[in-house]
Amino acid sequence: MSTEQSKPSTSRAQEHAARAFAPEDVPVPAPVVQGPFVNTSASDPPQPQVEAVAVEVVLGEKERAEASKWNEERIERRLRGEYERAGRQLSELVHENLDTPLRLNAIRVVGATSTRASFLSSLVAPYLPTLPPASYLSSSPHPEAAPPQTLRSLLSTTRDVSSLFAKFDIFKEIDASLEASPSVLAEAEDVDIVLRVKEASKYFLRTATDIGDGEGSATGTARIRNAFGGAEMLEGNVSFGTRTKNAFQLRLDTPVAGSPVTKADFSIFSAQRDLNYYASCSESTKGARACLRTVSPFGFHEVAYEAILRQIGDVLPAASMSVRDAAGQSVKSSISHTFMRDTRDDPFVATKGSYLKLRQEFAGLGGDAQFIKAESESSVSRAVGAGCTLSLGIRSGFLFPLGGAPSLFADRYHLGGPTSVRMFRPNAMGPKDSGDYIGGDLHWATGLSLTTPFPRKPDWPLKTHLFLNAGRLTRVEQDKSLASSFGNLLTQPSVTAGVGLMYRHSLVRIEANVGVPLAMGRQEGGVKGLQFGLGLSFL
Repeated sequence: MSTEQSKPSTSRAQEHAARAFAPEDVPVPAPVVQGPFVNTSASDPPQPQVEAVAVEVVLGEKERAEASKWNEERIERRLRGEYERAGRQLSELVHENLDTPLRLNAIRVVGATSTRASFLSSLVAPYLPTLPPASYLSSSPHPEAAPPQTLRSLLSTTRDVSSLFAKFDIFKEIDASLEASPSVLAEAEDVDIVLRVKEASKYFLRTATDIGDGEGSATGTARIRNAFGGAEMLEGNVSFGTRTKNAFQLRLDTPVAGSPVTKADFSIFSAQRDLNYYASCSESTKGARACLRTVSPFGFHEVAYEAILRQIGDVLPAASMSVRDAAGQSVKSSISHTFMRDTRDDPFVATKGSYLKLRQEFAGLGGDAQFIKAESESSVSRAVGAGCTLSLGIRSGFLFPLGGAPSLFADRYHLGGPTSVRMFRPNAMGPKDSGDYIGGDLHWATGLSLTTPFPRKPDWPLKTHLFLNAGRLTRVEQDKSLASSFGNLLTQPSVTAGVGLMYRHSLVRIEANVGVPLAMGRQEGGVKGLQFGLGLSFL
């Protein structure tokens, strides 16, 4: 009974499902088709008929050059833009990693084939982390760690090392970089500073002719750079001239303790000078010199020792008794100290700054010469407007003989000339015996000048100047007090004045002046009219 009743209910469910999922016919509007139509029976659709036209553009030479220039500028702008973009990206990358912890493992120098390894090691040693010495008294199982380093500190170290190497003037190219350490024991943060260098030319030879201070000369110079692999400089000079008949010098310059500013200098020299332009004789010198030079925050210092054999000879028949008494040999053994400070913007034609040079010498460590000597030279320059410069220079010297004997002719001061007190012949001031200027023990000289631009040419190296010079040279009288000698020094100075042209060459300063002595001693050799001067230092 139950089976029969379940069959009708199942059939009703199937009928209901069939009606629910049966497809229905939905009315669809007829499609609208518009032409034109393409004949699909053809292999290719029809193409429009176009006539080909050839166009030739002919550019002249000027247009081609302009087009080439425009193309080069376009490429250059594109490359410059890429470089600037790469530079900015690199700068940003470095800036983001400045505090990245790193550790300096070594400093390597590549390409220094002629330089001693020991010298290079002495240069880089202060920049490498030092390990403390082993100590059996230390309770720590590990040595004290080196101070932490970062990319910032290593970049600073790289810059300092490169600057140090450049100061020795033995490398013409220095390329510094930070590279991962190639050591098998290196860790991930270990880096090396690598300096790839190209050494400068080792040998130098030059010949030249020089004209200056009333003298012409021909010189030859031979130089060996980095002679022994430690930044040494070996130099030889030979010269022949009208007044300095011949001169020779061999000099060795070497750094001390790996410092580019502290150097030792050893030299031997000889010279033969004709002094007939102010004294009836000649002077021959042979000697050796050793000095130590350094630079301090205050200026330049030099301590030197000299041993010189001097000979006054070739005495002319008309020579004075003073020159005849000075004839013969003398030996000077002395030590000296020189201090110099220079803040001028130009050593030849300064417009601002100052210059100071002090020198002290003591002779008496053996030999004939026995004296104490002190010299000074100073100048100051100031701009006064409209391109004009006012300059004041002062020179002075004091020679005090020891042992009760008068000073020797070869040690005395001489004054006068176009680079000293203008409008005087060279060395033609001070004491005179017959026709010979025999020099003095005390002197002072000063010069005041106003430099102005050449009319309508303010940028020319040619300038005009007005000058006023004064000076005095005298002897220390053995039978008089020192105060009396100084009093005589300050009385009756020689004074000159004039106007001239001044040319600033790259190597020297040249002057052409017209002036007159306003006051001078009766026997001094003044010059009226035109005087030429060429030199490095003018009063």
